[in-house]
Amino acid sequence: MKLLLTGDSIIARKEGLKEPRINAEIKEKIPDTNLVNTAVSGINSGAFYALLPDLVLKVERCDKLILLLGTNDLALHKNVPVTQFSKNMSLIISSVICLYYPQNVILISPPAVDESRQKKRNNREIAIYTTELIKLAETYNLNFIDLFQAMIKHGDLKTLCQGQLNDGLHFGTEGYKLLSDLLVNELKS
Repeated sequence: MKLLLTGDSIIARKEGLKEPRINAEIKEKIPDTNLVNTAVSGINSGAFYALLPDLVLKVERCDKLILLLGTNDLALHKNVPVTQFSKNMSLIISSVICLYYPQNVILISPPAVDESRQKKRNNREIAIYTTELIKLAETYNLNFIDLFQAMIKHGDLKTLCQGQLNDGLHFGTEGYKLLSDLLVNELKS
């Protein structure tokens, strides 16, 4: 199986490895997987749409497209209003489903944050943007992983959001283990 993973820093971060941490986690769980990762740290939905040809459309077609955006759109210091975020995501989705049929697209919500350490994002805003993504996934009949709710349900945001940056957002081993488990379950279903 060949996967294209793309989005923001949650997909891009290496966390001390030579490759993105999410790539390593998936390979460990599904060893025969071929992964292409075009994620860009700091990117929001508008910038992603502008770079869509390079990040998705010009990349050799894979079996599945995995997309996580919104983390930077909802940041208080960079805020893209949720209505604009929804429009941007709709443009992105309608552009990629010509290459990747809806059943081959997996949309992932932004992660929850440890609010005691993360001052630029809060879980109330993340819930609002996640609700928009759920609506879009339903509208376009995409697969959806609610990473936000899975992290809230897990309950230990301090541990999940403990990465090298220690900023309450970017996670390390535990957060990537949870995300990769959710992804592998979705890929196998």
